[in-house]
Amino acid sequence: MVEPTQSSPGGQLPPTLPAAASVRTTTKRVQVRRLLEEHIDTKLHPGDAIPSERSLVSTLGVSRVTVRQAIADLVDVGRLERVHGKGTYVTGPQVDSQLHLTSFSREMRERGLHPETKVLAATQEAADAGVAERLHIPQGRPVIRVERLRLADGTPMAHEVGYYPSALFPGLLDQQLDALYDVFANKYGLIVSSGYQTVSAEAADAAHAQILQIPRKAPLLVQERVTKSGDTLMEASTSWYRADRYRIHMRITPAGAAD
Repeated sequence: MVEPTQSSPGGQLPPTLPAAASVRTTTKRVQVRRLLEEHIDTKLHPGDAIPSERSLVSTLGVSRVTVRQAIADLVDVGRLERVHGKGTYVTGPQVDSQLHLTSFSREMRERGLHPETKVLAATQEAADAGVAERLHIPQGRPVIRVERLRLADGTPMAHEVGYYPSALFPGLLDQQLDALYDVFANKYGLIVSSGYQTVSAEAADAAHAQILQIPRKAPLLVQERVTKSGDTLMEASTSWYRADRYRIHMRITPAGAAD
């Protein structure tokens, strides 16, 4: 969640917003949305509050319903975020993923964002049937489970749970676990060389909502990944990304002539 700042309180109407005479056509909702977008792009920053609904109604000469619809449109596309009991705030930029095999930290840095990782839990446990199948190991074989929260510029982006065969990584629990791929390469000589992943969508449950600081049932992108070093399966992870902060881009090419 983008934390509210104190520099632009929602109850004060910036003098740069257009006056009522600017909004007179039947497409008032679209015009109000565009005016707000222009104000966001030119005058505000992530975390700044937009004017209150009452101020917008008074200044633009439109109904409260029109204002609410325009704001809702910008919330839906991730430009604004409502904070219950406080106001509506400008969100940070979304991150585009190209679905290539790289670390979260590198991906964030390439996009000009400061990555941060918080390790929530790290334990050794017996692989259940699902983990064993993904890692191609017998059920019950020891694995290291690492749960982490990924942030960019201080904003929660993803909740990640990964499993790693204990036999490949002796002493892993004694290492710094915020940059696992670096640890794998530098300490264990295992460099990620290939893998596969699937992406699906689901609604945030109570646990993910709390960890990612989003409302319950907010949309999430779920990325399930298995990675290899050569022919050795070394990771099976699942990451839950905030859909309002993360987009996936895919390059598509023809697979052949149509039947």
